[in-house]
Amino acid sequence: MNSLTSNRPSPEPKVRLLIVDDDEVDRMIIKRSLRTAKVEATVQTAALGAEALEALEQETFDFIFIDFMLPDMNGLELLQIIREKGITTPVQVVTSQGDERIAVEAMKTGASDYLPKTLLTPEGISQSIRSAIRLHRIEQERLQTQEQLATTQKQLDTVISGAPIILWATDQDGIITMSRGNGLSLIGKRDGESVGRSIFEAYENYPPVISCVRRTLKGSQSKCTVNLQGVWLDSLFLPLTNASGEPNGIIGVCYDITERILIEEELKKAKDEALSMAQVKEQFLANMSHEIRTPMNGILGLTEVLSKTPLNEQQKEYLGGIQTSASNLMVIINDLLDFSKIEAGKITFEYIPFDLRKQLKQLLDILDIKARERQNSLKLLFDDAIPQVVEGDPFRLSQILNNLIGNAIKFTEKGFVRLNVEVLAQEGDLFQIEFTVKDTGIGIPEEKLSSIFEKFTQGSNDTSRKFGGTGLGLSIAKELIEAQGGRITVESELGRGSIFRFVLPFKKVDESQEQPALSSPLPGYNPKLLRNARILLVEDNSINQLLVNKILRDQGIHVSIANNGHEAIALLQEHSFHLILMDMQMPEMDGYEAMQYIRGQMPAHKDIPIIALTAHASKGEVGKCLEAGANSFISKPFKADELLNEISALLHFAEFKQPMAAVPAEANGVTVDLTYLKHFANGNTDFMQDILHLFIEQTPGQVQELAIAISAGNWPETRTIAHKIKPSLALVGIQKLEDLNYNIEQSALHLSNLDKLPLLVQQMTTLVNQSIAQLRLELERLQKES
Repeated sequence: MNSLTSNRPSPEPKVRLLIVDDDEVDRMIIKRSLRTAKVEATVQTAALGAEALEALEQETFDFIFIDFMLPDMNGLELLQIIREKGITTPVQVVTSQGDERIAVEAMKTGASDYLPKTLLTPEGISQSIRSAIRLHRIEQERLQTQEQLATTQKQLDTVISGAPIILWATDQDGIITMSRGNGLSLIGKRDGESVGRSIFEAYENYPPVISCVRRTLKGSQSKCTVNLQGVWLDSLFLPLTNASGEPNGIIGVCYDITERILIEEELKKAKDEALSMAQVKEQFLANMSHEIRTPMNGILGLTEVLSKTPLNEQQKEYLGGIQTSASNLMVIINDLLDFSKIEAGKITFEYIPFDLRKQLKQLLDILDIKARERQNSLKLLFDDAIPQVVEGDPFRLSQILNNLIGNAIKFTEKGFVRLNVEVLAQEGDLFQIEFTVKDTGIGIPEEKLSSIFEKFTQGSNDTSRKFGGTGLGLSIAKELIEAQGGRITVESELGRGSIFRFVLPFKKVDESQEQPALSSPLPGYNPKLLRNARILLVEDNSINQLLVNKILRDQGIHVSIANNGHEAIALLQEHSFHLILMDMQMPEMDGYEAMQYIRGQMPAHKDIPIIALTAHASKGEVGKCLEAGANSFISKPFKADELLNEISALLHFAEFKQPMAAVPAEANGVTVDLTYLKHFANGNTDFMQDILHLFIEQTPGQVQELAIAISAGNWPETRTIAHKIKPSLALVGIQKLEDLNYNIEQSALHLSNLDKLPLLVQQMTTLVNQSIAQLRLELERLQKES
């Protein structure tokens, strides 16, 4: 028993962490991420830089998180003080936004890493802590070894004979007088082999060594890192002196740091590869977004316009098919453009009652057209034991089946494709339903079956040339299935067809609970405010020009059209407008350049509201639009009401009033979207409740402080408070509040539109009160669920 106990590895000691952040939400997120990553840690927190310095005087820590924005100093100032005190503990600077300038300054000041708050994930925090502590310990060991070699002459023989080091010496002319050490074998030499040779000749091909030798012979201590025959050595050069204190030689020690260098190179390579992949992915997403969403905007928009015209029953049926097909296509497009979320396991699912048979029939009716084009028979076999109404995500199911059946049709000609749906197991109201997609197509080579679900992978090298496709479909389907607790398998024989099977859980519900998959109505816009407004539409796509022109003119809006940024600027020089709708991707001068020119070179129009019409769905592209000068953005494809709501809101904000009617002061309502918080909490309802409690308790006071700072004209304080509120607003997903807070922060930062801030903070106060009422309802719902 004793021997077994002694062989067990000792538990890893707890990491001692110091979190310097005045935002309680941030501290909770970091602590929770540590628990999620299973990092054993003791945590101490400080809200001010002064408190952090006091804690460091009393205790030693293994790792320090420092928020860039602190009430009494910024994070870099605190970091500099820490380094000046000789504290070498690894420090990670954290900020709300990624800023390369802050990152560079942080690393110069002595930070071990820099991380935006959006990347405060369990994996990121765990990797940063472990890597920094490991490298820090390696460095401490190196310094300790160097100190021992410099101060303990009596232990040299033991160290030389046992450690992988090299001890050497030269006289005042650079002739090697000693060369010993176990490390000599690493570079293919023996003890004493180099004695009598000039070090300038022996190492003439290593300039760093020669430079250090010359400097040390003049009496200065030197050190360098050099690669000798594939072995990385850290070398310390110490001057030897005579009785008069004059240098008369060198004693040096070299020690193997190859492992440390390899670790550093591996980390750097991984970081460079990750950065490169992120840039490639971002560009891919941006291009795909624009190329697909622009025509989809025309399809969906004109379909919406057409649905409001008189139609007979057959036309309504056809139009419904177009809308269903387009909606399903948009679900697929959104996942293709954001498949990085799938990789991170952050896909959202909606569990609602729906008629499974009806859902499948609608999908197959759409796919049957393509099947007939390839002379295929498409059939559905449905198990009568399946309840009519089940609870699950009909859109994700349609996406999975659209991928699998679409592939089956694409790779099959003059054959059949069959979807078989049956109950595999039942436990109470929970049904395990198996979906089998079988085809008689070209099949998949056996050696490709193991990799068929990998990203960008297809069955053979010429598949993409013959049939097209990105190679993402099966990967997306697999991730969606597994994220819902299911599994997928494949069987195939080359030239005879394939069989894909997957199982998903569905819950039986009462038929009366079935809900149609319709989008919730948007808040109403103000027709009186829109009537006779003059709007400049800058858009090069003729279909989108037709769509937007139709939507706006139906509201009595006067529309002028420009095909690019140059035409828009020319029209602005001759006419006045109340608002601009600006497309981002255009020839000659795009939307980004046009907005920057208007804001910077046209003083008469520098405050005109601009809505960016962007086909790019990524957050990076949205941020780029706002930085270029947009007040807000609408992502294509958009609905008519969505466009009119945004126009109405900006016209109201710009105090554009018609003489016939006054603008109502009250808000149209508050939309609370807890999707981001749910993802961040990974479904932990207790954590979600804590965040909502904090928001309800703290935010009204913070907004009141914001109002006081604005009334006093204290713009630095205004900017600081708005910056502090930002993370809480993002977590609870109230877009209107985020937009108001962003406008306040930007105005205080650039000292622009300051006269509008009292109105903005008044609107923000009203919205916060409305939001709290909504959040209390969400709290009650979460408490019932838990």
